[in-house]
Amino acid sequence: MSMPSYATTWRLRRAGLSDVDGFHALAVKPLVYRYLFDGAAPDREYVAARVTQSAGRSRESGLGMWVLDGLSAGCVGCAELRPYPLADAAEVTYLLDPSHWGQGLAARMVWTVIARAFHASRIDTVVAGADVANAASLALMRRLGMRFHREVRYPLGAGFEYVLRRRDSCPMPALAPLPID
Repeated sequence: MSMPSYATTWRLRRAGLSDVDGFHALAVKPLVYRYLFDGAAPDREYVAARVTQSAGRSRESGLGMWVLDGLSAGCVGCAELRPYPLADAAEVTYLLDPSHWGQGLAARMVWTVIARAFHASRIDTVVAGADVANAASLALMRRLGMRFHREVRYPLGAGFEYVLRRRDSCPMPALAPLPID
């Protein structure tokens, strides 16, 4: 008997090489990749390289990839903090299985890795971007207190970048962080 989604205990854990297949299975879902990976399903080798690169980052840097999983759900989401060209900055990206959309998991997942980075590393700025048509991601950035930074051009067209700085005086979102390993 499966547990209803609201009763599942969610946690974030550092991604490892054993997560490549689960992450790939998530990344090739059309609703997941439509705004990511330049709008095409990524191949397994690309996913493996991303996970391997993330696994090689030191814990002290605050950078890396975390997998969202539950008691029985396996890998249903992922959040990653990657180097960004500005000093002391990181870019956050995320993906979540469409069957778990609308539960606040994306916001909690992203907020958890941002808060962890601000608390335990030298990262002072987190940047997130989204295509203009990706209304859900733009709303998530605003919910997290991120502010418009600039217009950008992605392979799929126009987009926006938002930033959150450690020193920002905006109120922190009323989100319970996820347990993180």
